[in-house]
Amino acid sequence: MPFVNISLARGKSDQYLTAVSQAAHDALVAELNMRSDDDFQLVHQHGPGEMVFNRNFRGGPRSDDWIVFTITDGLDRGERAKRKFYRTLVRLLEERAGVRPADVFVMMTVTPPENFSFADGVIGTDIAAAESLEAATKSPGAHDGYTGAEMAYAVTRLFQSRDRSPILPMLRDDVVLRVPTTLPYGGEFTGPAAFDGFFADFYSKILSGSTVWESFDVLVEDVITADDHVIARLTNTAVPKATGKTVVFQNLWLFEVTRGRIVSVQLYADTAASSSAAS
Repeated sequence: MPFVNISLARGKSDQYLTAVSQAAHDALVAELNMRSDDDFQLVHQHGPGEMVFNRNFRGGPRSDDWIVFTITDGLDRGERAKRKFYRTLVRLLEERAGVRPADVFVMMTVTPPENFSFADGVIGTDIAAAESLEAATKSPGAHDGYTGAEMAYAVTRLFQSRDRSPILPMLRDDVVLRVPTTLPYGGEFTGPAAFDGFFADFYSKILSGSTVWESFDVLVEDVITADDHVIARLTNTAVPKATGKTVVFQNLWLFEVTRGRIVSVQLYADTAASSSAAS
């Protein structure tokens, strides 16, 4: 997601500003494969003395119409793509707004997706993972393995939003889910269908309060990824029907990963606290 800051001398017409903005956007779409709807820019207009620059350093001669593009991207597109982008940007600016090529100054920086939040406090890695998984659903079989970021997103959705759909394609056919048998809903469950059935029952029967809990709220404290595992640490705030008193306890879920697929899932829980509360 390239984010564009445009700095230029104050006093330009609306038509000029629009032409400059559109030229930058079109060059990004054409040469850096940016999505056409990924359009975020800030235009900064400066008065006399607020733009300080050398007229001839490494280019020029620069005029009073010097214009600066500061572009922050979440991916490094590579030198070849950037060369093409610079040339296309200069060409479109000259054609559409009459900007002299010598007056065009560009700075590009790369920052990882976790440094972005587009809205609602959602980290950029979750957005990128969601988009990647959505694309994968449109091309079944094209996703041989899943990244740590995609798994972290799917695990977060599983517990935070009770949404099983992102994680199910990540499960290997022989995946094993182990839940301590000291819990009312414990046991061993093999295969994606059994995994799906466990969480479907867990959400519809257990967390809804129909059997054990009056209420059950889950907070995903953090999700840690590595090459061969994903760990989710949860804090649960619940009211068991047996006592009617609020209890707070933590769970840790370990997802073991092989070649980009989840092969086993293990719940580590304070079984004494949750079992006694539920009984």
